[in-house]
Amino acid sequence: MQEYRYTAAIYDPLLSSALRPIRNRITSLIKRYGYRSVLDVCCGTGEQLKLLKAQGIDGKGVDLSEAMLKVAGRGEHRADCDRQDASKMAFADGAFDLAMTTFALHEKSGDTARAIIEEMLRVTAKGGDILIVDYELDENTSPFYRRLVYLIERIAGAEHYRNFRAYIEAGGLPALLRGTPLTEKKRYYFAGHSVVLLLLRKKG
Repeated sequence: MQEYRYTAAIYDPLLSSALRPIRNRITSLIKRYGYRSVLDVCCGTGEQLKLLKAQGIDGKGVDLSEAMLKVAGRGEHRADCDRQDASKMAFADGAFDLAMTTFALHEKSGDTARAIIEEMLRVTAKGGDILIVDYELDENTSPFYRRLVYLIERIAGAEHYRNFRAYIEAGGLPALLRGTPLTEKKRYYFAGHSVVLLLLRKKG
C-alpha cells in the first residue's frame, strides 16, 4: 500500500470536512443499534474509529498501509488497528456484530473487492450487520458531483483510477453484492447522490 506513503499525513486535513456528514451518520447508526463489537475494514487513518472512541464506543480496525496506521495510532483517541489483508483477516467466524468499510471497494480489483466482502460476511455474526460506503453513480447523480468524483479518482493514480472505472462499469455495489446473504436495512445518499451508505443485515 505504498500509494498512501506520501498522502497519509494530509488525508484527514484534506477530506475531514467533506467526510464528516458520512462519519457522523455512521456514528449515529452505531449508537442507535447498540453494536457491541465493531470492525472497520480498510480503516485508513482510523478517523471513524477515533470518532467512535470519543463517544465511548470501542472498535477494531484493519488496514495494509503502514503509513495510514501510523496516523491511526496518534492523537487523543488512538484507534486500535492491526496491519492485516482485508481479503483474509485473522479473526474468528462471527466475531463482530458490525463490519464496515468506507470508500475502499471501488479502488480494488473486482476479485479483491468481492473477497473483502466475503471476509466481512465471515467475521460478522449471524443476524449481524454490514455497513458499506462507496460511490453510486446513476441517473440521479448531480453532474457536478459526477465530474468531481472522476477528477478525484483520476488524481489518485493510474491503478486506482483503472479500478474505479472498472467498478463503475461493472455496476458498482449492486454487482459486488449480488448473491450475498444480505438484506438492506437503511440507505442514505450524500454528495449529490454520488455516494451511498448501505446498512445491510446478514441473514441468520
